[in-house]
Amino acid sequence: MPTFDDVRGALASARHGYLSTASADADPHLQPVVFALVYDEVYIAIDEKPKTTLRLRRLTNIESNPRFALLVDRYHDDWTRLWWILLRGSAEALWPSEWDSAEARAAIAALRDKYPQYETMGLEDRPILKLSPERVTRWSADGTYS
Repeated sequence: MPTFDDVRGALASARHGYLSTASADADPHLQPVVFALVYDEVYIAIDEKPKTTLRLRRLTNIESNPRFALLVDRYHDDWTRLWWILLRGSAEALWPSEWDSAEARAAIAALRDKYPQYETMGLEDRPILKLSPERVTRWSADGTYS
């Protein structure tokens, strides 16, 4: 069974993934996301790109049903170079009033290090999703994840 350590390098270098959540009544929702790793957790910012509300479906879903799946993949027209990683576990929405300041600083720093677009965004005033992977599934056409 693969572990988080087995896929850490591929996840750290991946530029995006697809977050799946479900409502309390199991209505699925899939959202493209960018993310950063801090130790064994995955963090996703709710950034300043235009949104009609901060009560986004991914946040309300996690509040009522904390289970998530995050799919990260690499597509290539040379199908011998394909790979994907699926993380599953529990998630929580961290609102600024609930943050542990050291955790929030580390998550925001990791997101800004990975995505220069975040350098000028006020991430400190917005919720962050914290994903805690419990299961890792992976597949690679050539046995590598780079």
